[in-house]
Amino acid sequence: MNEHCILIADDHPLFRAALEQAVTQHFPEHRVRLAPDVGELQQLTLGGEPIDLLLLDLHMPGAVGFSALSWFGAHAPRTPVIMISANTHPDTVRRALDHGAAAFLSKSADLEAIQDCIAAVMRGERGLHPGLTVGDQGASLQSLDAAESLASLTPQQFRVASMLVEGLLNKQIAYELAVKEATVKAHLTEIFRKLGVHSRTQAVLALASLSVEPPEDLAGPVN
Repeated sequence: MNEHCILIADDHPLFRAALEQAVTQHFPEHRVRLAPDVGELQQLTLGGEPIDLLLLDLHMPGAVGFSALSWFGAHAPRTPVIMISANTHPDTVRRALDHGAAAFLSKSADLEAIQDCIAAVMRGERGLHPGLTVGDQGASLQSLDAAESLASLTPQQFRVASMLVEGLLNKQIAYELAVKEATVKAHLTEIFRKLGVHSRTQAVLALASLSVEPPEDLAGPVN
């Protein structure tokens, strides 16, 4: 019998530990795996271990907005995702659901609300957003197209694409990935092809459609 697994992807150790405690207390039959960044999330997703649920931080290192959600959904289509963030703007919640999240939780939700939401999603319920409002501004066609294209990117191409949006030059990307600049150029050629674009600027615009800006009324960084 396969061991049940819940994957928690969040870069903040304290919140990641809090989620782990919430899961282990309420779902002791499930093994918990942890991913502090998108690279580890991708490695665990492709590692062959069945994942029953993903708890995903909206602002993960190595991701552009909903890019990690879109990539995971394409590679594990039967696994529900609960997106968690301090950014609970109604439009952000709506876009997350449009991009395939089964539920959206605020990082300020209490332990009982988190556990109840996980249990509901595990039972097959979808479109949950306890205590939150869903906006009218959904995901754009451009962002949905970009999300679909992301599904065909390899993990390395995904990293290159994310760095491209961050504004890194080819030589900087090569340094970060410890590869030759020619390798980066080869990755970019494939990324452009898969996105259906012909230039660096067009690729950035397409991928940036997945980005999420923090609401103006939230001061400081949003995670």
